[in-house]
Amino acid sequence: MTGEWWPELAPRIEPTASEKPAYRVVDVHTHLSVPAGEAIAKPFFKPEYEPRIRYSSAETLRYNREYRASARQSGQFEDAEVRLADMDRQGVDLQVLSVPPTEYFYWLDEREALKACRVQHERFAEVVARHPGRFAALANLPMNHPALAVEVLREAHEEFGFNGFELSADVLGLDLDDRRFDVVWEAAAELEMVAVMHPQGFTHGQRMSDYYLVNVMCMPLASTLATTRMILGGVWRRHPGLRMIVVHGGGYLPFYYARTDHAYEVRPELREHIDRRPSDYLRELYFDSNVFDPGMLRHLVSEFGAEHVLLGTDYPFDMGTVDPLGFVERAGLDDAERRLVLGGNAARLLRLDRP
Repeated sequence: MTGEWWPELAPRIEPTASEKPAYRVVDVHTHLSVPAGEAIAKPFFKPEYEPRIRYSSAETLRYNREYRASARQSGQFEDAEVRLADMDRQGVDLQVLSVPPTEYFYWLDEREALKACRVQHERFAEVVARHPGRFAALANLPMNHPALAVEVLREAHEEFGFNGFELSADVLGLDLDDRRFDVVWEAAAELEMVAVMHPQGFTHGQRMSDYYLVNVMCMPLASTLATTRMILGGVWRRHPGLRMIVVHGGGYLPFYYARTDHAYEVRPELREHIDRRPSDYLRELYFDSNVFDPGMLRHLVSEFGAEHVLLGTDYPFDMGTVDPLGFVERAGLDDAERRLVLGGNAARLLRLDRP
């Protein structure tokens, strides 16, 4: 199969057809690649470290290579100035930068992981400083080394001025309800650092290699499993101050939590670590708007409250929302709800107006 039939790979951002509101629009779900960090990690990489490589078909692997080359050539993954032009077309005032999930590098040892994270944070801080008011950033943590992750979290907050961090839905296959991560949740709550969960595929995707299911289905599936385990494992009961945004609309759980609640009522296994319904904890989480169906966005707002939903596009990936203002407009929210979703919630959670 040749790539000649494929459309232009890098997403084409056209000017939004919607009216830009007078208030600030914030996109909390974007990715900026840091080649210097990749260079540190590359000598230690093995394909089995990444589920999205291990469970991708040859067609998907080839397409992804060509897509990333196209997006890199266009500058969308690395060039802040290119991003600014796209943001202006979208009507986005500020992007929150995070590394692509392929650049978590959880498999690095402590020494190399610390170097990679610092290089990423330095690059993000440079972009934020060069374009005041247009960018904020999330830290990347060496989650496989929890004590070091706490040190990096504090450094990111105190020295780089970041107010959140990104993490995968598992750490090399270890689930996030494992007690070894409690030190990270405790520090995040203390520092008011918001966690943004963005999965890197699904660790048991043997049946997902065809049809790009490794992304289409596995990404929200990974978030669903991770948040469910964190809830049932008592993470938020132990750390009620931990605030988390789950991208891709929170995965499947916000749309089918009733089954988990029912199991909590009839099965003792679900009551070992929590004393409230699972959905009570779910309602304390936050979700982005990258769900593609305006009705699903309306569901998130009506079920969990507009104050728990934030604009997110997944820029510059092709599984993203290219016209976020138009998408939110089609959801039929009222003015107060739109104001919260388009930027008010992001400003509050990530403290965007605090020096």
